[in-house]
Amino acid sequence: MLSEFPSDKIIVSCDKCGMRKQYDRDAMVRAGGDRTLALLLDAIVARIGCTRTNTFNIYDRCGAKYEELVRLLGMSTSHRAPDR
Repeated sequence: MLSEFPSDKIIVSCDKCGMRKQYDRDAMVRAGGDRTLALLLDAIVARIGCTRTNTFNIYDRCGAKYEELVRLLGMSTSHRAPDR
């Protein structure tokens, strides 16, 4: 949920189009209510007018993402299988 985002600033970016926006988490909750991060990302890219959100071509889809979410949650980006 948006209210549980681990930082008070939310950065959304897209490597495909160069978009980079920063939002205040608490102001967004007050303005649009608490919602899932997936629904919020859809609303953000729709509001900026991304034309790649409704394409069926999986290679040309919108590349918007929460820029620092993996780091903020302390997750590894490695998908290595555990040692046995």
